[in-house]
Amino acid sequence: MHSTARVIAFCFLLFLSIAASADSLTGKVVKITDGDTLYVLDANYKDHKIRLAGIDAPERKQAYGLV
Repeated sequence: MHSTARVIAFCFLLFLSIAASADSLTGKVVKITDGDTLYVLDANYKDHKIRLAGIDAPERKQAYGLV
């Protein structure tokens, strides 16, 4: 029983360490295509498409989509 709890705790800590090692991006937002999609231009003038997760933003053809 105790070994199962240790394995679960180890897997949880491993997951947290992987999630904490996410990359960061610094740049200028140059285009917004939908409520949850934008393009960022980095210091090397390369476009990066960014999709925001976990938000509920209206699409262009929905109510309040063009406001």
